[in-house]
Amino acid sequence: MTEIAATPATPVTTEKARRRSPAQWFADQDKRELAVWGALLALGLVVRFIALGERAFHHDESQDAYFSYLFRQTGDYEYNPLLHGPLRFYLTALMYVTFGDSDFTARLAPALMGAAMIPLCWGLRSVIGRVAACAAAVFFAFGPSFLYFSRFAREDIYFASLTLALIVVIWRGIDRPRKYHPALIGVLFALLFGTKETMFISLFAMGLFFIVALLLSIFVQSWRAQLIPALVRPGVDGWGYFLAAFAGVFTLLFTTFLTHPSGLYDGVVTGLDYWLGQHEVGRGGEHPTFYWWIIATVEWPILILAGIGAVSLWSRNGMLSAFLVFYFVVNLIVYAVAGEKFAWLVLHQLLPLILLAGVGVQAIWEARGVLRAAGLAFAALAAVYLALSSWWVNHDRGTDPREFLVSTQSSEQVKQVADQVLALAESRGPTQPPLTVTVDSAEGATFPYAWYFRHLQSGYIDYHQENAAPPTSDVLILTDTSKARMEAAGQLAPYDGRQFDFRIWWVREYDKINTPNPTNWFNYVTKREVWNPTGGMKEWLYIKR
Repeated sequence: MTEIAATPATPVTTEKARRRSPAQWFADQDKRELAVWGALLALGLVVRFIALGERAFHHDESQDAYFSYLFRQTGDYEYNPLLHGPLRFYLTALMYVTFGDSDFTARLAPALMGAAMIPLCWGLRSVIGRVAACAAAVFFAFGPSFLYFSRFAREDIYFASLTLALIVVIWRGIDRPRKYHPALIGVLFALLFGTKETMFISLFAMGLFFIVALLLSIFVQSWRAQLIPALVRPGVDGWGYFLAAFAGVFTLLFTTFLTHPSGLYDGVVTGLDYWLGQHEVGRGGEHPTFYWWIIATVEWPILILAGIGAVSLWSRNGMLSAFLVFYFVVNLIVYAVAGEKFAWLVLHQLLPLILLAGVGVQAIWEARGVLRAAGLAFAALAAVYLALSSWWVNHDRGTDPREFLVSTQSSEQVKQVADQVLALAESRGPTQPPLTVTVDSAEGATFPYAWYFRHLQSGYIDYHQENAAPPTSDVLILTDTSKARMEAAGQLAPYDGRQFDFRIWWVREYDKINTPNPTNWFNYVTKREVWNPTGGMKEWLYIKR
């Protein structure tokens, strides 16, 4: 009997065989694991949505909310590098269109972007391991920094979520290259540029690594076996899709859907030029070690677990381990050198650490004997501390300047003042004229009131100017300097006033963090006991009698 030799499957046949319908994919999964991930996502959404609109709006948050509101009202937007990329204005305006404009919906898009990081970790299961991916998802879901800035209306959580998506696509493309991977990378590149100019930093860090990796792959066979197929298998068509996807999405974002063609130039040149020029301004006023101290105080368990994870991952996937460590170190250095320093930028350094920390948890889980017992004990301690740290900043102390993650925050009294004014406006009867409000815009005090009073008859005047007209509004909100000048001129006689805290801050004296008493660091970590006093700026609320 003649045997017929089996014909090897062609690449096309193999590719088709790997394709599964959603129903087939679902049938192939471990239902218990899916249930865990589903519960994790649900809890991640819950902790982001609870009291989402209650915290007083930070100055930057109110700008995001207010200019998104203007876009929703007028349908017109032009890129301004001071406010960063257009993507978040589009998404926040979409929330207003869908659910109305409110303090809750102003923060809804960031909350959803933060929650999206949880299922994104699923995409790394085949790359870093199932336990590692799940542990990383837990850290993104409930860790202090990522949860805090998921409940904060700025673009940094958008950038972090999209960066994680980019890492997932790149490393799945290296693990199992597909023709569509370059197109996804092109879309994510454009969305990241459309989110924030820090994409230039991320592109530098990632690009530099892969250039060095390609050079090293000449000598390291395992790296060569990973990189070359990822570059070659998508083919010319695949990389053509990359260019088309990037150009198309970038153009739509920066031209406001083809209505402002000059946005193309601004997105490439103006934004980079503006932020390079801001280097000497030094906004934030923090020390170069600022981000290190956030990690070393608020997120120190992640740092230790990441060290364990980097060593463990090196033995299984040296290039990925090197990439995550390299990406962390380069970001830490670049942001330490950059002039602008604010707490939200720590997400750039923390993201690769959390992925490594997830691997660290898996390494502990897979260890044996004394190492496993010691590792599990530390993991339990880490979980307790991270939960406590997250509770402090996300529930108890969201506007407390003693928290490293709080950057020159509007006090809770600002929210109380805004609620009082809005209630006063609401109490006006149908026969009464609308309430009028004037805010002293000196010292950058227009925000967050422009957001809170968007539906009122409100004006913004710099009352520090000697020639400013006397006030006639029903409600005045004044800085200390303007209040003193107007009081001396007798302009506040028709009003009753009271003082309140406007902005609060902590100017950290870093030379005292471990001196003269080395317990300063420990006292901060355990009790948030600061080593020098906090400060702030006062304002006055005046209501016409």
